[in-house]
Amino acid sequence: MLTRRLIPSMLLKQGRLVKGVRFRDHRDAGYPPTTARAHSHQGADELILLDIDASKTGQEPDFKTVREVASECSMPVTFGGGVRSIEDARACMDAGIDKICLTTTALDDPALITRLAQIFGSQAVVLGVDVADGSCLYDHRSDSTIADPRPIDWIREGVDRGAGEIRLMAVNREGSRSGMELDLLVEVLDAVSVPVILEGGAGTLEHLEEALHAGADGVAVGTMLVFSDNNLVKVKRHLAGSDCDMRL
Repeated sequence: MLTRRLIPSMLLKQGRLVKGVRFRDHRDAGYPPTTARAHSHQGADELILLDIDASKTGQEPDFKTVREVASECSMPVTFGGGVRSIEDARACMDAGIDKICLTTTALDDPALITRLAQIFGSQAVVLGVDVADGSCLYDHRSDSTIADPRPIDWIREGVDRGAGEIRLMAVNREGSRSGMELDLLVEVLDAVSVPVILEGGAGTLEHLEEALHAGADGVAVGTMLVFSDNNLVKVKRHLAGSDCDMRL
């Protein structure tokens, strides 16, 4: 069995990190390079950095912050938000990013998945899938749900187009600390053979343990690290002691 991954998830807004609940009511969560440095020192397996302004407002990615964050990390970094072209992706890679996460821009231009996979390899292309109400894609362009395509159909299409990994977010659980969406995870694992990273709802060590035992290749955590006394060292030790195949 492959080693499971514990991945801090950082949301970037106007040069600062933020964290909210169900994609709303964002609070300041710190300075990106400083937080990335702490996660790196504590043994994060990877890091996800998402620019939540770029896709919604039509801005280009915040390349300055991307470069600063990547320079602090000894682990792989995935970046998403506003990547609309090969040139955007290449600029991110040149700044030190290892994987590109496409969410809104993939819905705008599904063929972008294939173009990036052909140039950078499928392992460098992550499809971000935000699922609301358990059955609808969440559309950041309109702050609402869309009925078509269905999440599972979109995930299959994304993998067929070349995505090498899925970042699966349960919007209704994001920031709630109420537990992760395991039924959705199992449905996706049954549909595709690429790694699936689950995010949204982690509030306890047991929540993370349940997700990994349910088959998640990794868990992405945000609120649990920002607004509690947990840290990556504590979390990884617990998971390793719970037969979760963690790298210490």
